[in-house]
Formats: sequence, C-alpha cells, structure tokens
Amino acid sequence: MITNFLPVLEKFAEAEQQYIKYFTQKGEKDVLAKVISNMKSTAEIQASQGVDSWLGYGVYLPAVERIFALHTGETEAQFLRRTQYPEGVVSAYTIVNHDIATLIAADKYNRIHQQNVPVNTSLWPLNNDGLCINLQNFPHRLKAKI
Repeated sequence: MITNFLPVLEKFAEAEQQYIKYFTQKGEKDVLAKVISNMKSTAEIQASQGVDSWLGYGVYLPAVERIFALHTGETEAQFLRRTQYPEGVVSAYTIVNHDIATLIAADKYNRIHQQNVPVNTSLWPLNNDGLCINLQNFPHRLKAKI
C-alpha cells in the first residue's frame, strides 16, 4: 500500500488558485502550460550543473509526467504503455482534476528532499514497509540532458 507523501487537495488548493490567478492576470491563456514550461526550464538549468532534477520529484515523477503527456495530447493508455509506470503510483500521487495542485505538491516534495537526499537519487520509498520505486527501472522516463 502506498502511504508516503500522498498529496491532499486541501493542502494545495489555495496555492493552485493563487497560481491560476497570478498567471491569468499576467495574460496567460494556458496556465498549466506555463507551469509545465517553468518546471522544464528549471530542470534544464539544473541539468547544466549535472543534476537530473526529474529524479528529485521521486514518487511524484510518474504523476508529473502524466500531466505533461496528457497536456501534449498523449492519451492515458499511450502514456502508460510508453513509460511502463505502475498505474497505482501514478494515481496515488495525482490530485484528480487538479493538475496544477499536483505539480505544486510534486515541487514541494522535490524541495523538501533537495536538502536531505543526494542529487540523482533514483530509489524512493512509497511506504514505510519497504515498498519503493526505482526510477532507473523506467528507461522511458523523463530525463535531464546532462
């Protein structure tokens, strides 16, 4: 059973609304696209320093990638077939119908671990009983161009 760092809408709903309001006021027509673009830009900067920041999203990476894929027109089935991520992990770290809140939760998770976990760590616990996901086991995952 997956229990570690599960996202809860109540924790991220206000931040999601703030993002939407901020970017809408800036004239953004597609707020989700802007958030995705910002995440990708940050990953590119970190890659230039030898860091695969996508690994830092840990257990959230499958959910993050799902949002990216669906936003570009890939279907759920195509995404799962391409990445081979376990559906249970993807769904556990997704706040249904709240893509921006999911990305905010993933970013918070990433920031929490930046101070405590070595960069480019690929093995992440899904619970306290030894269930883990090793992101290196997914060759088609999002990777930094280091």
